[in-house]
Amino acid sequence: MSSNNSGVALITVIIVMLTMALIGASLAELSSSVNFSVDTILDETKARYLAEAGIAHALRTLRSGASLENTLDAEGNPLFFPLGEGVYSVTYEPSESLIICTGIVNETKKTLQLQYNVF
Repeated sequence: MSSNNSGVALITVIIVMLTMALIGASLAELSSSVNFSVDTILDETKARYLAEAGIAHALRTLRSGASLENTLDAEGNPLFFPLGEGVYSVTYEPSESLIICTGIVNETKKTLQLQYNVF
């Protein structure tokens, strides 16, 4: 084998190795972004369920004849109730019969509103 052929073989091997390294890095980045997306969707789903739990809490409280005033602190800010991996808050606006609940998981928030009429 001449030195010319071994130089071409070396360059070919280097190009193939660089190509494989780029493909490997791209796959690792894709896997990382997919995991981030899945985590975000999971947090959004959990936050929505927490907001729904807040709605259920408010409905149960109102149907029992109790007041939802104990869902606010001394300054009028909503209290947060821990549940599972997150928290939820409940706000009730009696003038509009509106229940507003927010679920929070890992800084992901979902807010639901329900118009509630007592018959």
